[in-house]
Amino acid sequence: MKVRIITGVISALFVIMLLVFTGLGHLGVMSVPMGILSAIAAYEVMRVTKCKNKVLTVCSMIFAAAVPLYVDFKLQQYIPVPVSVILIIYIMLMLIIMLKFYDTTKFEHVALAIFGSIAVPGGFCTLLRVRDLCVEYPQYFQRSHCVFLILCAMYCAWMSDTWAYFIGSKFGKHKLAPKISPKKSVEGAIGGVFGTVLFCVVSYFICDHFFFRNDTLNVWMILFGSIFVSVLGMCGDLSASVIKRNFGEKDFGNLFPGHGGVLDRIDSFLFTMPATYALIRIGIAIAEI
Repeated sequence: MKVRIITGVISALFVIMLLVFTGLGHLGVMSVPMGILSAIAAYEVMRVTKCKNKVLTVCSMIFAAAVPLYVDFKLQQYIPVPVSVILIIYIMLMLIIMLKFYDTTKFEHVALAIFGSIAVPGGFCTLLRVRDLCVEYPQYFQRSHCVFLILCAMYCAWMSDTWAYFIGSKFGKHKLAPKISPKKSVEGAIGGVFGTVLFCVVSYFICDHFFFRNDTLNVWMILFGSIFVSVLGMCGDLSASVIKRNFGEKDFGNLFPGHGGVLDRIDSFLFTMPATYALIRIGIAIAEI
C-alpha cells in the first residue's frame, strides 16, 4: 500500500506540472511524454499477447509515439497525405508483416498491435483537442476552462478508481464483475462515482470563483457530465481487464510500482478523455443550432 501511494503521489505531481505548463500556454510540452507513454503502452500490449515478432512490436511502438506529435505540431500541414491514407498504409504494412512472419505471428497479434498503437495515442490526442478548444472556440472557452475540463476527465479516471478502491475495500460486499475483476464491488463503484462527482463540483466552484471569466460552464453540466464520464471510466478499466484475463496476465507491465504498467494506469483515461471531448462537441453543436 505504501509503495502504491508513493507512486500515485509522484505521478499526480507530474500530471499537475504538465497541466500548469498547459495553463501557461506552453502547448507543445504534453505531446512528447504522451508519445513516450503511447509507445510503452503499445509494447505492453504486445508483451501481454506474448507476441515474439519484434518487427511488429517496433512498428506499433513507432506509430504510437508519432501520433501525438503529428497532432500536436499539426504535421498534416507539411505532409501532403490525408490521415485516412496514412492509416490504410499502416494497417496494410502490419498485415504484410504478419504474412512475412506467419509462423510466429497470429492475426490477434496484429489486431492488438493496431489497437494499442491507435487507440492509446488517439485517446491521448483528445486531451490535446480539449486543450485547444480556447483557440478553436474563443467565444466559448478560455484557457482555464480547458485546463479544468482536462482535470475533470482525469478525476473521472483516477479519483474514481481511488475512491472505489478504498470504499470497496471497506464496505464492498456485492461483486461488480467477478469474472473480469474479482476485487471490484458495486459499493466501491458507487463510492467511486460519488467521490469523483464531489471533487469535480468542488473544483468547479473554485475555478468559477477565481479563474473563469464567462459562464460557458455551469454546475449542472459538471454534475451530470462527471457522473456519465465516471461510469465510462469504470468501463474502460474493465475493458482493459478483459484483455489481460484473455491472456492470463494480472498487469500490463510494472513501470509504476504498486500500480502496474502504463495501460494499467491510463485504461480508464482512454474512455474518460474522449467521452469528455465528445460531450463538449455535442454541447457546442447544440449551442450553435
